[in-house]
Amino acid sequence: MPANVNTIFSDRHNIREQLQLADLVIGAVLIPGARAPQLVGREDLKLMKPGAVIIDVAVDQGGCVETSRPTTHADPTYIIDDIVHYCVTNMPGAVGRTSTYALCNVTFPYIEQLAQQGLSTAAANDQRIASAINMHDGRVTNQAVAETFDLEFTDFIEYDGEFLSPSDSF
Repeated sequence: MPANVNTIFSDRHNIREQLQLADLVIGAVLIPGARAPQLVGREDLKLMKPGAVIIDVAVDQGGCVETSRPTTHADPTYIIDDIVHYCVTNMPGAVGRTSTYALCNVTFPYIEQLAQQGLSTAAANDQRIASAINMHDGRVTNQAVAETFDLEFTDFIEYDGEFLSPSDSF
């Protein structure tokens, strides 16, 4: 990384310390299927320099900054306590052609597996596919999704018409 880029472990002390120094804060937290944890609170904005910018990439999952709210490409920013917020949902949409090519290149091998093998066999043969199944046959099969929406979790995937534990099928 360049000398002017700091990467740190995101504990409360380090985040608050770095907020005092930062001109730009990029919040990018992802817990698949779950809401992003809020790492920067409203009171933390007082630590920042007036005119500093927060980009909350996690806004699609609720945001990792307490003061984040979804915005659009047409009206992308707002100011709270002298801090500029950029919280556009679907940020890749600003470069639609490029982001579409990138997404297709990453997802096509999985689509090909699913088309050739079917869901059950593909999931049994590839843990990445199995872990991407959030719901099947009316059951929530992703722990984070179940917790986020307070629904019952089923730790099974469908294979040949029966639900088997993923550890039994891999």
